[in-house]
Amino acid sequence: MTDPGPLSTKINNTTSNPVLSPTRSPAFYFDCAIFEVENVLYKIPRATLAEESSLFETMFTLPPGAGNTSEGEDDDHPIHLPQTERKDWECLLKLLVRNPISGPPEFTLDEWVSILKLATKWDMSTARTCAIEKIAEYDGIPATKIRLARDYRVPRYFIPSLVQLIGRSNPLTADDYKDIGVECALKVVSLRERYYDPNRNEGMFRQQRVASDVSSPMTPAWNGIRALSSVSFDLMSSAGRVSFKIYIRIQGC
Repeated sequence: MTDPGPLSTKINNTTSNPVLSPTRSPAFYFDCAIFEVENVLYKIPRATLAEESSLFETMFTLPPGAGNTSEGEDDDHPIHLPQTERKDWECLLKLLVRNPISGPPEFTLDEWVSILKLATKWDMSTARTCAIEKIAEYDGIPATKIRLARDYRVPRYFIPSLVQLIGRSNPLTADDYKDIGVECALKVVSLRERYYDPNRNEGMFRQQRVASDVSSPMTPAWNGIRALSSVSFDLMSSAGRVSFKIYIRIQGC
């Protein structure tokens, strides 16, 4: 009879030391979702979007639909993002899905606006704050900033940009009218005419003190300075109406 010793030893070793199935890393085993934007597919880690937006976090917890296949599981069942442009979506992804070693990506003004647009739409507070801060660094675009203040609820842009429009020497352009709207533009023109002085600084406007308050100028920020003029402005957005009143004091001749 053949000696079964070696075979028996192998069986016994296998039985006493079973092979364990590998476990998934909680940090580096990525669960991805498939998105479709303008007929282009994107495969993005779910955590990247869920950590930034409660909207996506909720979306990823929805139960499967018909056929027990959840949206985003494969190329045949992508998550569709309606009313989303590919150029805006890709700018947002470049910000959220990036290599930290290479540093933050460089964006143009238009690209930061794209990020602000989608970050506001999907309540992505970190991306939104980043876009707001970066756009604030751009000078010489007061009308654009007023439009952004209205469209994406950024009140901090409004007063400084309005004051810049009132005080600059160049007249409002057609693009300015398009950005801020006719009603706002007419009020700006009225203030520019009121404080125009052709005898000083080649016709430039001179602003000594500008302060603003939604209700009354009698606040500590005014330091007792009396407002010589006040004009009310309204910002209309999807969130409703936001009202501002600006008080202006111009140095006399």
